[in-house]
Amino acid sequence: MTASVGQGIGSDIARKEDLRFLAGRGRYTGDLEFPGLAHAVMLRSPHAHARLAAIDTSRARAVPGVLAVLTGADAAADGLHAIPHNQIAPGTQKRSPHYVLPRDKARFVGEAVAMVVAETAAIARDAAELIDVQYEVLPAVSVTGRAAAEKDALLWEEMGRNVYVEVEVGDAAA
Repeated sequence: MTASVGQGIGSDIARKEDLRFLAGRGRYTGDLEFPGLAHAVMLRSPHAHARLAAIDTSRARAVPGVLAVLTGADAAADGLHAIPHNQIAPGTQKRSPHYVLPRDKARFVGEAVAMVVAETAAIARDAAELIDVQYEVLPAVSVTGRAAAEKDALLWEEMGRNVYVEVEVGDAAA
């Protein structure tokens, strides 16, 4: 039995969009093309915690159709500041800096460590595979209780620990 829309959370809702997707006629944002459209691909860390010892983007930059290859150093040179959120360490007013692309180390598996912008998605993907990142793998902790006590696997050394008592996001005044 199918309930009508608006009867509440958990109610069955008659779906209208399935047929076009099952028949291969669905449209996704990735299908849209515009004149001058560029595509970005992020190169992501395979490590849960690793220092970025070196990033060589020269081979990626040389690929025809690549418009830009950016790292945390490039973001810093362009004047990009940390993402505005405040993770406050207990007993301090220290706030962890969280950058669009990290400058020093990857702090989770899948963190973007470089970005390629190219004329097509395929070129961006191919160029991203040519970026050579030298990782110095650091200790990582995946158990919450251990992360709170761990001193060798600090994500932000300047914070002194991996526990935050307060997290603020956004601009309260706005």
